[in-house]
Amino acid sequence: MKASDEDRVSPDQFARVAGSPGETPRFAGLLRVLWPFLLLTFAAGYLVRAAWPVPALGTTEIGAAFLALAGVLAWSVTAGRHRLESFLKGARGEESVARALSFLPAPHRVYHGLPSADGLLGGGDYDHVVVGPAGIFLVETKSWYGRITVRDGAVLYDGNQPDRPPLEQVKDAAGALRRELRERVYRKLDVQPVLCFAQGYVQDGRAGTSGVLICTVHTLTDVLQEPPDVPLSQGIQEQVAYYLDHRTRSS
Repeated sequence: MKASDEDRVSPDQFARVAGSPGETPRFAGLLRVLWPFLLLTFAAGYLVRAAWPVPALGTTEIGAAFLALAGVLAWSVTAGRHRLESFLKGARGEESVARALSFLPAPHRVYHGLPSADGLLGGGDYDHVVVGPAGIFLVETKSWYGRITVRDGAVLYDGNQPDRPPLEQVKDAAGALRRELRERVYRKLDVQPVLCFAQGYVQDGRAGTSGVLICTVHTLTDVLQEPPDVPLSQGIQEQVAYYLDHRTRSS
């Protein structure tokens, strides 16, 4: 049976998407794993040069040094595997959030892995930036398993406070993007920080504290489409999208 025009799904019905989710944590993970091996390669090269053709070190010293390098290599392999898995877990979380964001309706624009401008955030990037009728959102992805709760203005993971408070992280990122957009696009723009948990459980699927919206990947699109008090005009949306499109092409 031939589908009717109403049953067909057009790509124009969904958000316009730019960027590659998960690219930065994957690259950072590989870099963290590989740099110890580069140092070990240089150290091994030095020992080979010291041992041949004219030994600069005694046989005992060279043997002990090679044993030490072997121990460091074994430690690097074990630690590197754990570090890489942590980064890959983060990348998979960003990809699951990106899949959810891809189903936002037009005229939403979604930007993944947008580099921060002018060295803001230490040269890092923004996980996801969403521009739509409800406003501009900076979405930070966390791939924590377990129960996420809010207590006394802090986000807890299975009742424990994480080493790096995620609220400060997402607020800093949203503040950096806000300053950039106010300087380059329109001085009254605001950016809403959103903390999205790709794996964790949040009671009722959403929460909020300290000006940050907290949700899961399953409730994210609903949170981003809640009617605001003052919708972002189509003209402003186009100006922000034009600027971010240019930033994406030039990065």
